[in-house]
Amino acid sequence: MEKAKTPGNLRIVAITSFLAGTSLSMTFAVWQPFVLSLGAPMSTLGLLESLGGQSGIVTTLIQAVGGWFSDRLGRKPLIALGSLTGVLGVSFYVLAAITDDWRWLLPGVTLLGATMVSGPAQNSLVAESSQANQRGMAYSVLAASSVAPGIFAPALGGFITDRWGFSPLFLLRLGLEGLCLLLILWLLQETVKQASGTISLSKLNGMLARMVAPPKKLRGLYWAAAADLFAWGLGGFLLYGMLSKTFGFTTFQLGLMSSLVSVVWTLSQLPIGRMIDRFGSKPFLAFSEVIGILVVVGWMFSTSFPAFALLEACWGLCGAAWLPAQMALLANSVPENQRGEAMGQLATFRGLVGFPAPYLGGLLYDHFGFRAPILANLVGLVVALALVVIAVKETPPAEHKHCGV
Repeated sequence: MEKAKTPGNLRIVAITSFLAGTSLSMTFAVWQPFVLSLGAPMSTLGLLESLGGQSGIVTTLIQAVGGWFSDRLGRKPLIALGSLTGVLGVSFYVLAAITDDWRWLLPGVTLLGATMVSGPAQNSLVAESSQANQRGMAYSVLAASSVAPGIFAPALGGFITDRWGFSPLFLLRLGLEGLCLLLILWLLQETVKQASGTISLSKLNGMLARMVAPPKKLRGLYWAAAADLFAWGLGGFLLYGMLSKTFGFTTFQLGLMSSLVSVVWTLSQLPIGRMIDRFGSKPFLAFSEVIGILVVVGWMFSTSFPAFALLEACWGLCGAAWLPAQMALLANSVPENQRGEAMGQLATFRGLVGFPAPYLGGLLYDHFGFRAPILANLVGLVVALALVVIAVKETPPAEHKHCGV
């Protein structure tokens, strides 16, 4: 595989990530109250999250396939395809808001889960557009670009919803998704000049078999990442819906909480990225889990908006540490011509473990109340921390010896 000279790619990815982050952040805090307002119970909300949410089954399976194809077809086609499915998915959200029927959310959630077909391609493109000893920072820039809109967009989304309803909000999101697609098609440069292999059914079947069998040297990372995703799926991914239903938090309050997460995440992201490049990824995976445990313990005993808002601010440190540390460790552990597949395999493995968690968390809430899924979330994070400490292995990337490090 040969790389094109792509000095502008990181800038284009940062811009499109900012726009996509604005789109998502505007609806992040109001999404769960929106589903509940259409008459769906908490278990149905959990089912939707399990289908196309962050740990959903569609989100999970599509990444392995997307990563495999990106190694063979290039990064840009898969990134563009993911953006297109985002446009289509939000269109169904608009229909659900106009018709007041949650069933339109089923195809919408499925398509939005399918946007992650672009995830391994984009993560690989970022790695191929940066030096090995600068990837912690590169992934931090990408994460900061996605998260920074969360400083203002959730509160804006909550205000729009409280004032004019859900339909205008989803129409605005549809416009942002369309703009992202145009920028990707127009400006993004391909980093793969020569395909690494031919496309055949037998090779695809081999990839599908490999995605449930973690490579030995990365087994600890796979299991720690899967445990982390499952734990947050039980409670954290349903938090705003549970707060709305249990304590009556408004969409504007939830938007402010989401903004606090983004403020802390954005401000801490680049310093953490520099420290990952200097000290390695594993310490920051452990740091993320420790902060997460403290936050969830706080959720267990909180009932007021100020308390949850403060805890949300602390939660921002979890993502700021976890995401670039995980991506940098993986990118530096595999050959370039297998990077897309490896990115997809990790996402798929953790997703296969994690996808039932939101549905189970919704059932726990429906039967036992707010603290049951939160307690399950806490237990899962303790397990994930143990796996990070005991099982995750990290070695300096081979490319460092060619980079003056």
